[in-house]
Amino acid sequence: MRVLFTGGSGKAGKWAIRHLMDQGHHVVNVDQTPSDLDCSELLIDLCDAGQVIGAMSQFVEFGELDAGTGVPTYDAVVHFAAIPRVMIGTDGECFRQNTLTTYNVIEAATKLGIPKVIFASSETTYAICFADGDLKPDFVPIDETHPTVPHDSYAMSKVCNEVTARSFQVRTGADIYGLRINNVI
Repeated sequence: MRVLFTGGSGKAGKWAIRHLMDQGHHVVNVDQTPSDLDCSELLIDLCDAGQVIGAMSQFVEFGELDAGTGVPTYDAVVHFAAIPRVMIGTDGECFRQNTLTTYNVIEAATKLGIPKVIFASSETTYAICFADGDLKPDFVPIDETHPTVPHDSYAMSKVCNEVTARSFQVRTGADIYGLRINNVI
């Protein structure tokens, strides 16, 4: 499979790209900083919708030009790029970047007919990680039916991204999956 991977220069992204490549997939990393991985990379701003759709619909390697068959398409998009937690910058900027990049990635993928989108959500959606004080879950073990009422901008952005994905999925029929990933250490 040919996979466009956003955020492959980050902590979780590097491991995920290595795993995908070990499985024989051709991966293109899209990020703002180089990853130092042995894969093709495009350095773009995912907050810019034009750059996102451009990255998904252009040549990435010189060998692709030699084939003479046009721009190769992607089989899947994996979207891990995000401000990774609160208290790195302002709350509003965390929310803005995380929601805008996810919207841009899902919109471009569905418009270009890329058949599968996987995006990183977070366990913070359950409001027990970055809350002010010690909050307890409503029940354990926590599953997908647990309420998502986040107390911080990062978790709010992830809940918003899940709703965005669901809206695109219902409207377009796209195959979209959100992963509520736990802390990456």
